[in-house]
Amino acid sequence: MAQEDIQTKPVKRLLVGFGSANVMDTYLSPYSYKHKDIRLDWMYEECREKRFEGVGLHFATMENMARNVREYDFGLYIHTAFHLLHRHIGQFDMKAGPMGYLYVGGLYNERNGNNPAQARLSLMADLSAMVTYDFSLWNKSFQLEYSFDIPLVGVAYSPQFGQSYYEQFMLGDYDHNCVFAHFINTPSLRHRLLLNFPFFDKRWFVGYNGVMDQSKYNGLRYHSYSHSFLIGWKL
Repeated sequence: MAQEDIQTKPVKRLLVGFGSANVMDTYLSPYSYKHKDIRLDWMYEECREKRFEGVGLHFATMENMARNVREYDFGLYIHTAFHLLHRHIGQFDMKAGPMGYLYVGGLYNERNGNNPAQARLSLMADLSAMVTYDFSLWNKSFQLEYSFDIPLVGVAYSPQFGQSYYEQFMLGDYDHNCVFAHFINTPSLRHRLLLNFPFFDKRWFVGYNGVMDQSKYNGLRYHSYSHSFLIGWKL
């Protein structure tokens, strides 16, 4: 059964997703880039009884509303969740605890000359939770999984409004570029719904992944909203 499999030994899985993205970074442009966008996700995860680890990549290419400028969003993230609270009630299994979340990425805008790119770097402590529901259908074991994490506190990199990367790294003009990030200036949510099912002697996953990342540091506003369809399999 899926519940027994997940609870007694590590479950390694690979997920691939594609969907849409809406990104705005006022360091590069005051407008959102979202028209004719594509977002691709690649995720490798390992689920244990009290720990959930993962590494992922994402890439999105977008156009502005006038369709004459493109912007590229890319990033790498690594997370580890420690499920300190664990309750099992009937067919439901509920876990919650802290998560460490490291993100390294950036944006590139085709139009900007002096500052065409914006780097993104953050290390956060998140609140993480996961709920699974096991059921049988057609004499086969299925599982629904819903998970989410919310950034609580950490550190992030951000230039000041109007501060160039030349000033920061060539001239050494530091101006509070390492910022204290918390759930007030980083109101974000990442959540996901997956269906785990057997097919041809292999367990597969299909579902939805939603990301709502927002921040406001040093007079600069940023958001990245994405919706992706996921498909994956147990390794």
